[in-house]
Amino acid sequence: MNAILGDADVMQFSDHGVLTEKQQAAWFQAALASGNKLEPPFLLAIERKQNRQIVGYISLVSDLERVQPGDAEIGFRLARNVWGQGCATEAVSALLEMPLSGKRPDRIVAIVDPHNSRSVHVLQKVGMTYCRDIMLEGYDYPDHLYAYDLVR
Repeated sequence: MNAILGDADVMQFSDHGVLTEKQQAAWFQAALASGNKLEPPFLLAIERKQNRQIVGYISLVSDLERVQPGDAEIGFRLARNVWGQGCATEAVSALLEMPLSGKRPDRIVAIVDPHNSRSVHVLQKVGMTYCRDIMLEGYDYPDHLYAYDLVR
């Protein structure tokens, strides 16, 4: 995970920045503890098909204060060496189509820095639409909220 969580370019738009190896271990343990059942929240590895190398992660969380009841927030990060190869688009598309156990969210939302053009492009490509600006605590400009309705 150091190629992801320890890389300044990958973590450029993170609200906490680059993580040390100790912080990465704590982050990973917390993520594993919260994702033991296949319903929000969970964390999945993104791996290359040809060699099963882990190149990123994708998460789905529904218990955050910043999402509305009935929504789940998607998050993803990829190692820099696989940027532009379609891995994020494929992972997000797969998650949007994944059958979920437990209470199914009404919408999947993503909160993204408007300057993060790579992530914005992925969200638009999979059919998520811009809904509104969202001002997060401690930020000096708003992020963008994108959504994908699961109730159709």
